[in-house]
Amino acid sequence: MTRDRNRGVRDDAFRYRRCLSCGVLHLADVPADLAAFYPDTYFGFPAIEQLRAQAARERYRIEIVRRHATAGRLVEIGPGDGIFAVQALDAGFDVAAIEPDGTAAAHLRATLGIEVVESAAAEEELAALGPAQAIVAWHVLEHVPRPWALLEAAATGLLPGGVLVIATPNPRAFGLRVLGPRWPHVDAPRHLFLLPYEAVIARGRALGLEPVQLTATDPGSLHWNAFAWHYALRRPGASWLREGLAHRAGNAIARALAPIERHGLRGAAYTLVLRRSAASPS
Repeated sequence: MTRDRNRGVRDDAFRYRRCLSCGVLHLADVPADLAAFYPDTYFGFPAIEQLRAQAARERYRIEIVRRHATAGRLVEIGPGDGIFAVQALDAGFDVAAIEPDGTAAAHLRATLGIEVVESAAAEEELAALGPAQAIVAWHVLEHVPRPWALLEAAATGLLPGGVLVIATPNPRAFGLRVLGPRWPHVDAPRHLFLLPYEAVIARGRALGLEPVQLTATDPGSLHWNAFAWHYALRRPGASWLREGLAHRAGNAIARALAPIERHGLRGAAYTLVLRRSAASPS
């Protein structure tokens, strides 16, 4: 049993269940008004200069993608404020996106001039965007109600040799073992699923996708380690002093636990790259 500890929108209690066969954790009681747990402040909408400045600090994302795909159609699922979309655009990709938030979709069109489909059902929209050399989903899979359907649609939407890049919280994380329902990456009720990498790889292989990279130590994943301990110590609406202390303490805990969290795929998040083979089913 847990609550919305990260944002404190309401004090509802939520239950997660674990599949005994595949290890997937899923939210058992999804609220009917889930959109209410995504407040207007969930995204920021910076101007293009600010967006590029923020993107420069997260350069690792486009570097991961370009190890496996260097040009062509790239579809981002859930681009939010556009930090990765601008990286892909500047790297020369033909970028399109599927974004459920109407304000974010409009901002992306106006700021980046890219094609954006406004939809909460990416699995139904991917085909219309045409075959892609790369499909990316940075911390999106945990939010969608049908993650396996989205994985199947992505496999179908990739060109032979194309890649699917996923980053998502890691239910094998050391932090979850220690904190249980207080682990911030549970993020109830926004995170509907926590998907073990073994389960994603198995589903991917059944769809003709082979893993070519799996890591829990890329810069983004390491950031989520520190975030987890920081957010475990803070409270929504805390004073700036308490927030600052929680942030410093979280960083110190992450440094102390680095020998554990940086080995054996025990970090708070993982990044997985799956490649479609030439013989993949269509």
